[in-house]
Amino acid sequence: MSLEPSQSITTRFVQIQIEFDQATGPALRDLIEAQLQTHGQPLRWAITSVEGAMAHVEAVVTLFDNKQS
Repeated sequence: MSLEPSQSITTRFVQIQIEFDQATGPALRDLIEAQLQTHGQPLRWAITSVEGAMAHVEAVVTLFDNKQS
């Protein structure tokens, strides 16, 4: 992916909770990444704890902003 001269990149740390029911493996990964997409493009993430069917996820996401002239 190339960055246009009129764009800038910022990163953001986010924490989310996801109810994953019976999702495991690739289905769980897809569920987490889909939820993170609402905050930006996931750069890296980790499940930091699990309570019952609730996963706590910490992530770094990138945002591409258009610079105002």
